[in-house]
Amino acid sequence: MRHYRIMAATVAAICTLSGCGVQIGRNESMTAPEKTSVVTTTKEQTNDDSKADKQALKSYEETKIVANAIPYVKFSKSVEAEAGSVSGKAKVKSDRKGYKGKGYVTNISAEEDWSREIELTDSQYYNLTITVASDVPCVNGIAVNGKKLQDFSASGSGKFEKVTFKNIYIEKGKTAISVIPVDGGLDVDCLTLTASEDISKLDLTISKPALSNKDSDYNAKALYQYLCESYGKQVLLGQHDTIGTSAETDMIYKTTGKYPAIRFGDLMLATEKDSITTDTEMNIAMDWASKDGIVGYMWHWAAPDDKREYYADQTDFDIKKAVTKENIAELSLEDIKKLQKDGKVSKECVAVVQDIDTVSEKLSTLRDEGIAVLWRPLHEASNGDFWWGNDKEAYKWLWKLMYERQTKYHKLNNLIWVWSAQNADWYVGDEYCDVLSCDVYDDGNKDAQVNIMLFLQSISKNKPIAMSECGSFPDIQSIADEKAMWAFIGQWGGNYLMTDDGKLAEENNTAAELIKTYNNNLTLTRDKLPDFTHLASSIKDTEEKSADSKKNDSSKADSKTKKENTSKAE
Repeated sequence: MRHYRIMAATVAAICTLSGCGVQIGRNESMTAPEKTSVVTTTKEQTNDDSKADKQALKSYEETKIVANAIPYVKFSKSVEAEAGSVSGKAKVKSDRKGYKGKGYVTNISAEEDWSREIELTDSQYYNLTITVASDVPCVNGIAVNGKKLQDFSASGSGKFEKVTFKNIYIEKGKTAISVIPVDGGLDVDCLTLTASEDISKLDLTISKPALSNKDSDYNAKALYQYLCESYGKQVLLGQHDTIGTSAETDMIYKTTGKYPAIRFGDLMLATEKDSITTDTEMNIAMDWASKDGIVGYMWHWAAPDDKREYYADQTDFDIKKAVTKENIAELSLEDIKKLQKDGKVSKECVAVVQDIDTVSEKLSTLRDEGIAVLWRPLHEASNGDFWWGNDKEAYKWLWKLMYERQTKYHKLNNLIWVWSAQNADWYVGDEYCDVLSCDVYDDGNKDAQVNIMLFLQSISKNKPIAMSECGSFPDIQSIADEKAMWAFIGQWGGNYLMTDDGKLAEENNTAAELIKTYNNNLTLTRDKLPDFTHLASSIKDTEEKSADSKKNDSSKADSKTKKENTSKAE
């Protein structure tokens, strides 16, 4: 796992955090590589757009992105592996039971050892299924026309099993499929290519979108309404900033001439006795909102014990010990401590509540300023890297406790809750979140990642879906073609965007790619956002008129009933 260092010229103090990556949909039918992040902090830098304005090189014309028409044409064909090109050390054998045809191909030690061609009559999206077997668990890669799709695992059960790769765009003509050995030890029996309807049928319409918190303030309602109305049509661009700075958003402006629509921060220091940096964060967020930008926050929560570590393997804090059946969400901390004294809750439970209260106090600053926040706590739980991801049921308890305490006890009705545990079994339910999201780190892969969107949509179709973190922005043309119009996309910061000396790091996103991403008709930047204060006022007026209308209708109905009763009495 990689670490990255922040720009020495920009940062006064550094706090490292590794392992923010995730295996997408673990225990599901899809995986993605893990990544490592470092979160950095400074106590001195403040947000100052004027500095970045002077650094902007120039403005760029907006590119019009038009989706390529890729119609679905029914197709399905299966072929036997042994009928393909077999050479080198690869051999055709028939010892293992369960194969189809005349045998299977084994001992593939190099990509050129084996391939199988299928003639395609149409350029479109296909699902590829390969039937394989192995005697021990192993990992190997799959390639189409010489381009590697991804690695895949074989269970080692000794039996033939199917592995499917979904929604691969393949041009018509002869298509060669091959295996790229990693661990080796793989037997290949047959292949099936089937045209996929997933993308042609993809519908991102949300019927009657509503925030989970019925007491949400109008600023949150305005932001959520805009988010849902834009979803499926345009993508809000977001940027994760180094804690206490605007370094990355300034770099985006310097490179593209545009600011991101969303500035993402981290409240990781709110519970670590570093109030100066956290207060700086609040000031930056308020300044950002005053310029019509959207505010987003995550929370790398240091375990509430003496070690104050984030990762499960670096702390002894056991979230399961905090779980209680007592209804504590709306109790004062003093009352919860009394329950601890009576032996009804644990010290771990009290420690968790204390931290939630501390971070809630910081968030209340934004609430009091009328600023809605995209709030993403307890991220990437299902990969088990963080202490809050040690147990599925304990995680759900913690999420619901935080949700109820922050909304009901602390009255943080400005929060829009973003869930990114990234596994269906860990979903907290539509009543406890507003946006489903995932973090994608795929070694520079610029695809739209539509399969992950489809996976999240299978969990809930009632919420917008976002890419909360990424190592590389997906290509905007790919997003258009695959109809993967994410609600928002958040580019990770640090060395994923900048070098140690404060220059643009082009390994993940080149300057040309960023310029294209930020200057087109399908992405939304800060300058394109509406006046959310005006939108909130409009929503308030509409709701009040609706309420008055219902009240008048009710009064008329009561009056009519009285007249009818009087008439009957006479």
